Amino acid sequence: MNNRCFLLLDVGGTFVKSVVATLHGELLPNTETSVPINSDGTREEIEHSFATVVANGRAIAEYNGYLLAGVGIAFPGPFDYNTGVSYMTHKFAALENVSVKNFFHSLLDIGEDMPVVFMHDVTAAVLGELRFGAAQDYKNVAVVTLGTGLGFSHTADGEIQFSAMGSPSISIYNRPYRDGVLEDYASKRGFLRAYAEVRGETNPENLTVAMIGGMCGEGNADALKAFQNVGDILATELKPLLEELNIECLLFGGQISRSFRFMEPTIARLKEEVPTLKHISTMQNLSTAAPLGLLSKLREEIGC
Repeated sequence: MNNRCFLLLDVGGTFVKSVVATLHGELLPNTETSVPINSDGTREEIEHSFATVVANGRAIAEYNGYLLAGVGIAFPGPFDYNTGVSYMTHKFAALENVSVKNFFHSLLDIGEDMPVVFMHDVTAAVLGELRFGAAQDYKNVAVVTLGTGLGFSHTADGEIQFSAMGSPSISIYNRPYRDGVLEDYASKRGFLRAYAEVRGETNPENLTVAMIGGMCGEGNADALKAFQNVGDILATELKPLLEELNIECLLFGGQISRSFRFMEPTIARLKEEVPTLKHISTMQNLSTAAPLGLLSKLREEIGC
């Protein structure tokens, strides 16, 4: 068992990333790889990317002296994480109603008998933080991910809460807010909107959120105000939900959370407003929480 490993995949809209992990719970350094994928491509193109990343991952594992024992895949939704069937139409449309799980089992690098598990990326991140990160000491945990979209997942009494298809039981991205939904105001486009509103114009410099975060670090007042405004929106909208779920630990993930410190002062008020809330921070494993969650699920799958 000492020389067996897992291959952990994170499927995005433009790249599939992978890393190799030991059965003991260690992500092996220098085993990361990335393969381009076109989420608007044909089924054959998408499956070719999957096959390539698996072949690359297995080769890297064997080069390091390990044999592949299972594959974990973080996949966007709508998706049935229990059966491995995709129901997406906004991206990966060519895979609609396709058993992605059966395709992975058809690969010679995997075969029919090797464990293949799927998780929503946010629930994988929650599990990773429960087992290896900032949520280890808490029973009722919520994770909010800030990126292209707005993700949410939570636990109750130490157990992740799933929908019937294995996705998060509660979604917040589509909650009505102002003239749209919350994701319009608290995701990539929300931060860009907030910065434009502070400046009283559109986004003339074609800035990215990372660039606005960098400006915050330089003390730019408009950029700081934009982050604080989004933080205020999130705090206001999350408060009743956190109270309802008796959340003790609130964690933030996703690429935008790398600049979390600039909205933290406005988010921090939740510790005073939500009686059960004891801890607010970014995820301890900001870059690796989802792979660590997949690793935990695979360890449970094979009983190690």
